[in-house]
Amino acid sequence: MIDTDFILENSNVCAMWCAAGCEPTDLAHAANTAIEQGVNTISVAPSAVAVIWPWLENKNIKILARFYLKSVNSETMSGITANINSVFKQGADGAQIFLNYNDMDAFVSQIYAIRDDLFFNKRLFIGFDITSVPPCDWNHVWDSMRRIRADGIIFAFTNDTGDNSNFVGQVYGAMKCTGNENKMSVHFAPMQMPGRLEQAARLITELCPEMVDKMKFFIKDNPRAQ
Repeated sequence: MIDTDFILENSNVCAMWCAAGCEPTDLAHAANTAIEQGVNTISVAPSAVAVIWPWLENKNIKILARFYLKSVNSETMSGITANINSVFKQGADGAQIFLNYNDMDAFVSQIYAIRDDLFFNKRLFIGFDITSVPPCDWNHVWDSMRRIRADGIIFAFTNDTGDNSNFVGQVYGAMKCTGNENKMSVHFAPMQMPGRLEQAARLITELCPEMVDKMKFFIKDNPRAQ
C-alpha cells in the first residue's frame, strides 16, 4: 500500500513548491533542500526564476515558472506569452499555466498556433481545480491537452471540505479517461490535507500503473507559506 510517508520520502514523485513572494534567502534554502533531497523539480513564481537559477544551474533540477490566467483573451495571452518567453531566457525549463476550466477551450485555441515556437525544448503544464471539471468532460480534457501537446496536467484542489469533497471521485474519473498510450504526466499542486496525496497515488497506481512514474506531488518548502 502506498502511504503519505512514501510519497514525502520518494524524491521521484515529490517536487518542491516555493510560494510567491519568497525572499532570496528562502529561495536559497529551497534550492539547497532540493539538491540535498534529490528532488528533480521545483515550482516558483516567475519573478523567482532569475534568483534561483544560479543555485540550480547544472544540478539536473527542472525549474517550472507558475502563471495564473484569470481570463483568456488576446490581451492576457499576449502578456503571458511575453512573460513565459522572458522566464525561459532566465533559466526556466517549463511553465505551469493555471486557468479556469471554463476558459480551457479558448486557451487551447489561442496557444495552439504558437505552442511549438514558444515551448521549443521547454515543458508545458496546464493546471486547474480538479473539482471544476464536469464528470462527463474528462475525455475532452485529455483530448485538449493532447491537441496542444501538453507535457502534463497539474491538478489543484483549492477548497477541501473534507468528507463533503468529491476529490476521490474526480481523480477516479480523470484517470479512467486518460486513453491508451497517454504520454502526459499527472501532477498535483500542494493540498490542504496531506492524506489527499495518498488517495491520488493509490488511484493512479490502481487505474493507470503505467503512469506511476509520471505522477508528481508538489510540497511546499514552507508548509505555512501561501
